[in-house]
Amino acid sequence: RLSPPGVVPQMGRRPRWIVDYTWSGVNADTLPLAPVEAMQFGHALDRILREIMLADPRLGPVKLLKVDLSDGFYRVHLNVDDIAKLGVVFPTRPGEEPLVALPLVLPMGWKNSP
Repeated sequence: RLSPPGVVPQMGRRPRWIVDYTWSGVNADTLPLAPVEAMQFGHALDRILREIMLADPRLGPVKLLKVDLSDGFYRVHLNVDDIAKLGVVFPTRPGEEPLVALPLVLPMGWKNSP
């Protein structure tokens, strides 16, 4: 299947490139294999503070690290059999050959991306 690319504007940051997998029906046909609780959005501060509060003091002070994972999706490899299902078609001029990209890593815009 082929899906079109898109861009999501980000306030104060560079725009985020995604693929519209709803257009080709890939998202609708994706089986939700991950448990719902694995896809946690929001309340990050509450979860961090809870873990700090419950930390075992015998193990020493809690240390935190802030990491920018803006490209973290691009570090998760796809199953070889699924690569062709997540193809991206780029716009071309009339009469030009279609330009298709096949992702080797987890793309932004897919329903099961974390």
